Parts: sequence; C-alpha cells; structure tokens
Amino acid sequence: MLKNKSKLFKHNKEEDLVFTKHKIDDNNSLIEPDNESEVDFFEKPIISQDYNNEKKPKLADSEIEGHLREIYSDDDGESLPDFKTIKIKKKRSLGLKLLYLFVVLVVIAIASFSIFKYIKNNQDVASVLKITITSPEKVILGEDFLYEIEYQNTSNYNLDDVVLEVNYPDSFILAEIYSVDQTTDKKTWKIDSLGANLGGVIKIRGKIINKEGSNNLLTVKTSYGINGLSSSFSKDSLNSIVVGSLPFQIKEDYYSTVLVDEEYPLKLTIKDFPVDKINKFIISFSGPEEIFSVKDTTNKNTGTSSEATITKISKIDNFNFLIETSSINEMSFDFKYKISERKNDQENISWTLKYIDDGGKEFVFLEKQVALTIIKSDLNLNISVNDSSTDTPVNFGDTLNYVISYSNKGDKDMEDLVIMAVLKSDFLDWNSLKDSNDGSVSRRTISWTASEISELKKLEPGDGGEIKFSINVTNYNNIEFGQDLNVASYAQFSIGNIEDFSDEEDHLNDNSSNTVVNKLNSDLSIKEEVLYFDANNIPVGSGPLPPVVGEKTSFKYYWTLKNSLHELKDLKVELALPQYVIWDNNFNVSAGSLDYDPLTNKVIFSISRWPVGIETVDINFSVSIIPTDSQYNKIIILSSGSSLSAIDAETNATIIKTTDVKTSKLEDDVIASYSNDGRVK
Repeated sequence: MLKNKSKLFKHNKEEDLVFTKHKIDDNNSLIEPDNESEVDFFEKPIISQDYNNEKKPKLADSEIEGHLREIYSDDDGESLPDFKTIKIKKKRSLGLKLLYLFVVLVVIAIASFSIFKYIKNNQDVASVLKITITSPEKVILGEDFLYEIEYQNTSNYNLDDVVLEVNYPDSFILAEIYSVDQTTDKKTWKIDSLGANLGGVIKIRGKIINKEGSNNLLTVKTSYGINGLSSSFSKDSLNSIVVGSLPFQIKEDYYSTVLVDEEYPLKLTIKDFPVDKINKFIISFSGPEEIFSVKDTTNKNTGTSSEATITKISKIDNFNFLIETSSINEMSFDFKYKISERKNDQENISWTLKYIDDGGKEFVFLEKQVALTIIKSDLNLNISVNDSSTDTPVNFGDTLNYVISYSNKGDKDMEDLVIMAVLKSDFLDWNSLKDSNDGSVSRRTISWTASEISELKKLEPGDGGEIKFSINVTNYNNIEFGQDLNVASYAQFSIGNIEDFSDEEDHLNDNSSNTVVNKLNSDLSIKEEVLYFDANNIPVGSGPLPPVVGEKTSFKYYWTLKNSLHELKDLKVELALPQYVIWDNNFNVSAGSLDYDPLTNKVIFSISRWPVGIETVDINFSVSIIPTDSQYNKIIILSSGSSLSAIDAETNATIIKTTDVKTSKLEDDVIASYSNDGRVK
C-alpha cells in the first residue's frame, strides 16, 4: 500500500535491483527524493569499482514508459489503478483528535442524560392522564346515584389513541350515561387524540343492589400513547362504594328445633320496604336435598281489592316465590317448612331476597342462614319469647313474654309430666315474674307439674297445651367484666311412666325444646328538654314569658344522648316542629351533624358511626314562636316528641327511642315554672 503520497519505481539493470520512493505533489507530479533516507533498498548487490566507472547508456522515454507499465501491471498484464486519482487524507493533528474525542464524549453524555431523564419521567408517565372518579362513599339499597369519571391530559403534549374501559360492580344496574364522547357498548370510550391540558367528564347514573355492608368496586382501565414516542402506557383507577344499612326492617319467626316430618311455620315480616326503588323481588329457600320442603301459606293478596296498593305472591317453583308490591305498608309472608328425615342432628336452611333484572341477572340483597336442631321425640315442646321462637335482641327494661307449647305426637299416653323453663341471665328481675300457674322457682328454673297444671297428669296422644308467663329485664346499671349480655331460654320435660317407652327409647331421648337467645342491645338513651333558663339559671331564651300574642319568644331545645355498651351506626334523631315554631338557625353539636329541612320544618341530627368510648353527645338549637290570636290563653305544643333510631353493631338490631311531648309550660325548666303557666297572654 502506498504511503506519504509516494509512488514506487523499479529500475532494472543486469546486476542491481533498487526500489526508490518518489513523492507526489498536489498536482500528482513526481518529486525527486531529497536524500538517501527517502530511498528504500530492498535488494542491492555489491557494486564493483569497474561498474562505477562504466559508462551507462541513457534510456529513451519509450523505454521508461515501458518499464513503468511493467511495474504498474499485475501478473495477468492488467493495468493497476491510476494512482494519479488516489486521494490520500492528510494526517490529523493531535489537537484535532482531542477535539473529535471531546465531541464524542459530549454526544455520549447528552444521550445518557436523555435516556436517564426519559426513564425518570417514565416513572410518572402513567400520571400524565389523570383519572378522577367521584361517587358517594355509601349508598342506599336501590337508590340512584352518579359516578363521575373525569379524565385530563396534564402534560404539554398530545395523547393518542386514548381508551377508557369502565368495569362496573357486579351489583350495579346501569340507568343512563351522560358523555360528549361516544361509546358503543356503554363501557368503552375511545378518543383518537387528546390535546395538551384537555379532558372531559363521563357521568353514569345507576343503582346498586347488594347486601348491607358490601363493597362494590368500579375500575377504569386506561391506555394511551404519547405523541412522538412509540411506547404505549396504561393504568387502572379504582372506586369503592359501600351499601349502607338496609332501608327496611325484616323480622323472621321460625322454630329452630323441629321434629322429624312435622311442619313448622316460618313468618317473614317486612316493614318500610323501598317499593319506589324495588317493586318486585324473589324469596328463595334452600336446605338439605331430598329432606327439606317449604310451601307458601300466605294470603295471595296481602291488601284488599279496595286498596290502591297491593302485594302479590306467586310460586315460581318449590323453593322460589315472586313478590310484586306497590305497598308501603308492612308486608307479611307465611310459609311452612319440614324436615322429613333425620340424617344429622343439625341441618342448615337459608332464605334469600333477590332482585332479578329483565336480563335474568340475580342481585341478592339479603341472606339468612339458620341451623335447625332435628329431634325425634313424641313430645313436641317449643318455647317463644315475645311471639318469636328465634333469637331476637331486647332492650334493658323490656318485658319478656314467654309461651311454652307442648303436644303429644306419639301413640301412647304420657303421665305425670314435668315441664321446666330454664332462663339463664344475670339481667332478669325475678321479682317481676308473673305466672298465672304459680310454678315453683329454683335456681333460674320454673317448674310445673300436675299440681299446678292438671292436664300434665295424663297427656293423651294428640293432646297439648300452653304455659304463659312473663319477666322483666333489669334496667341498665354498671356492667361487671365477664357478664354475658344476653338471656338464654329453653324448656325441657320428664314423664313419670318412662318405663312404658322402654322399647321406643329414642322417642324420648330429645327432651329439650328449642333455645332462644335474646341479646341485650346497647344502653342508648335520649333526654329532651325545652328550656328558657339553663341548669345554671342563666337565660338561654328571650322575649316575654309566658308568651304573648304578637310578640316573639325564643326557647332552646336540648338533646342529650348517652351510650356505652356497643358501637352504634346510622344514628338519627328527628323532630317535626309544629308549623308555628320558627327555626332560628342557632345550634351547637358536640359530634355528628344537625340539619334543618324548611319544607317539612323538621330538625334532623345524624351520626354515621358512634364508637365505644364516647359516652355522651350533646345537641342544642334555638327556636321561636309568635303566638296568634287563635292561641290566646292556650298552652302551645313546642315538641310533639322526638324519635331516635340507631343500629346496634353488636346485635344488628334497630334501637328505637322516643321522647314525650313538650309544651309552653316548659315542663323541664324549674326556674320558669315559678312564673309561667304556659298559657299565651
């Protein structure tokens, strides 16, 4: 290969061979070497003295050209490239090399920084499209509400191929969609391009039908590209709604202890059902296969033909019954169930309330499962408390009315029966016991024999009877640690002629009735006062007292709520003020919220959750009256009584309390009573 812009020439003589470098100038002309160092000798024989003195012939130009052609030809005689046209790059200087190295390093640094910045920004790129889902935290069963899904491009560049896919809760029933962007399937929105800092809102109206306390999850899956980048991005946004307390009350009455092959009544009573939201539903039963059966004994129309509202029940199959209703009144449904064979000592049965939409999809909003004790006895014995054979919560101070029913289901006489009621509780006032049969009491047990009830001397097949008594639950006092806050009750029997049943011992092995456990609700209480002077004798009202026609007199209402045993939820106090009572919009609450409805003149206080540890909540508010001529010399009603309701989180029962009527006599104001008879002057 040629270097330093040179060409090689080959000189032939008989005894020597010399290769000489000749430089080429910018015009591709040969330059003779300046010195010997610029000549490379590849092979040179030793030159004799005679040779130096020998006269050398001069070569003609044609010979020189021939020699050059020989040099610049390959072995096949083909000409080598024209070296006159070869461009040889100049040798770079050290400074230029350093400059090139610096530029390369800068490019690498910029590229590395760009990659680092992209990776760093890529960590937040999922937040470029901001999704905000707004909805109520808690909804009422079947009540319409809105999901608002707001999307916004928070970046300064365009987003391409934006897709929003909404996955509704299984319990959600879609009613209507409000959106500028179009959707073909009511759950997917596609936006070709979303400009910088632009966005929109999708509003979805519907309702949730699900069980109390259930969480209902909505997800919004989004995907999009960023203009200028080949990558695509995605993110999920979540929203959860809880179904609040059921807006209706249901009472179930059934026998938890049953005899084999005997029919027992099951009664479901529903009050305050939201017929404006759900006007049809299904009652569905389930139990052990082949041995469980149920039938409807309800009057087919619970209303009369003259009523504008009516409830109908129709059989779908042996275990499902359709309820269609437009009635706001209490609804009762009667069934009978039976266990035809004793395979186990205990069997579980259940019933559910469910809504079915037009597409056949089921929405269960209440489910109840109970355990039945299966007995095989000739004496059918059952105990009920307050007309219920099931576990029903009770309040401190309540009266418990007991009924023990018994009947001989066998084919032999039963003689000298003893029937006992066992009541286990630390909260019964035995001094309040009322028993018309005067049974003997010992160690929380009441016993009746033929001495008290003559029919127990001999009970023939098919005969039976009832024993009734009552006892009070004690009023609330301080509870000691470890005490059970319930009353457990059951009945049992023995017979005098047991030897007559020796061949049928299993017919009397089960000698106990069902057990009813009445849990004690929390000690919630309300005290209502209407005052002109407070407890410190300081005026909290104004104006003339007694009230005067045409003049304004103001009073202050006080509600004092107390609770200590159990946590409460969805507490509400309501007071419908008389139309002539004026709301002064002056109030104080220590917890919760107080609202006034001017359309109904109603004052409403509410607490969504009242935890244990906060024993007192105080509320007060001011009202005024301006008596008219028609009220002259009359005592005016200031409060028709407040109603308090709350759900006990432990017993799941609704506690209801009410207050007495309050008048312009100010029954709770000792100071005012000295000079005020309550009559308008």
